[in-house]
Amino acid sequence: MHRCDLKDKDEKRAWYQAQINQISHDILALRLSQPALRALVDLQVFNVLDLQQVDRLILKNSHGIGPQALKKLESLH
Repeated sequence: MHRCDLKDKDEKRAWYQAQINQISHDILALRLSQPALRALVDLQVFNVLDLQQVDRLILKNSHGIGPQALKKLESLH
């Protein structure tokens, strides 16, 4: 039987929210958009040290990281 797409989306949204809740206060204080926060989760960035390990070009090209988010994240370096 095929699962309902809406239920899948709700489960995915809940999973992302649980992951976003693990991101450090330093990053959350930047007030990034939800797409940017999901991109950080996808990159496994949960704190400033994780962020420093990600190549700038990879960060810049990540879906959800726009110019404003990139500028805010670079302020943490």
